[in-house]
Amino acid sequence: MNIKIKESTPTRRTVTVTVPAADVAASETAVLKQFAKEARLPGFRPGKAPEAMVRSRYAADITKETRQRILSEGYDKVRADERVKVYSLVSANQDDTAEGKDAVLHFEIDVLPEFATPKWRTIKVEAKMDPVTDTDVQTQIDQIRAQRATFEKTESAAAKADYVRLSYSGTINGKPLTEIAPEAGLLGQAESTWEEAGAESDLALIPSIAKALVGMKAGDARSVEHTFPADHTQEALRGKQASYAVTISEVRTRKLPELDDAFIQSVGAKDKADLLEQVRKGLEGQRRQQAEGKRREEALDLLLKGVEFPLPESAVERETYDLFMEYANLRVRGGATPESLEKDRDQIMADSRKAAATRVRTQIVLAQIAREEKLAVTQEELGQAVVRAAYATRTAPEKIAKDRDQLILIQRDTLLNKALDLILAGGTLPAQPAEKQG
Repeated sequence: MNIKIKESTPTRRTVTVTVPAADVAASETAVLKQFAKEARLPGFRPGKAPEAMVRSRYAADITKETRQRILSEGYDKVRADERVKVYSLVSANQDDTAEGKDAVLHFEIDVLPEFATPKWRTIKVEAKMDPVTDTDVQTQIDQIRAQRATFEKTESAAAKADYVRLSYSGTINGKPLTEIAPEAGLLGQAESTWEEAGAESDLALIPSIAKALVGMKAGDARSVEHTFPADHTQEALRGKQASYAVTISEVRTRKLPELDDAFIQSVGAKDKADLLEQVRKGLEGQRRQQAEGKRREEALDLLLKGVEFPLPESAVERETYDLFMEYANLRVRGGATPESLEKDRDQIMADSRKAAATRVRTQIVLAQIAREEKLAVTQEELGQAVVRAAYATRTAPEKIAKDRDQLILIQRDTLLNKALDLILAGGTLPAQPAEKQG
């Protein structure tokens, strides 16, 4: 095969591969024989039909399969060429090839950039974990009690954290909010809904109403003013002041369970001392995990400091798309409308692309360190990573193990994490037990 390489950008190459006619004919013959072996034609036993008849019957399929084989073999030759370090295949196609002629293949590939590996052995980062105090433990226990609270109907005024049944309708300058913003839903009105009195602003649909509920009783009514933020998801409401007519129909007071033996045993503890110990260990585990996460982030920041090189465009585009969808989904879950997403699309895309560039640069640097240090992922490590991925996505491990593309990504991420572990360990990883030979 004759391979010609042309630089399109610092990280992209246009590669033309010419496959001799004899090799094209050999590939077609091999494909034909495979079809003939499996063909089932009337009057012939399986695999006994004449090749000429098989060629006539399956001509289109044989041509398609031959082209795929030639493209695959051509790409293998490109990957083996020492002049290029293939990062990813962008596109592949083949010119129409007349019988008895050479085949001409065209590949667009992204290549690994050339750069000096950062001096990672000098990176030293210690995990900084805040100690768990008795107050932290008590706060966590109070939260557990709050999760198991009951709510009893009362004629008293609502206190903070009580639940209130109410109805309301909003207007802006006397005009119903539902007419100003038809898609506002519960921001405009509600005939009967529950709200937590005094709920924090990030938990309440209309924070001003939640705040006003404290001190109100069943049967009370009042007017509540609320100003929508300038960046509200509903464009028609941005910066506008609304007036809400609020009426209370019922108040239910929060009653926390007593911290008695029954409660302690219901949460899986033997006694109060055991409960305190379990909660403390749980909090310490969370903080240890958070501290390790910050440590890894800090190490990556130090690793990439001053490291600049052109990035494979296909990788940046793929990561940009993934991050854009992640950001968009988060905003939708937060109440954003399709209209607001479209309006902010360019900014979301710019933010996604910036984050994608950092992610790709990180992957390339860690992968180079892994190659230089001859790191590899063992079957045991891969199996553990699959189990973690299954737990995180609530998917059966067997299903993930059968998904080749997902398995490749898990293996890649495991290797990159191993490279980061090596950096944090100062260049020496703990010895791994030898794998058993099957």
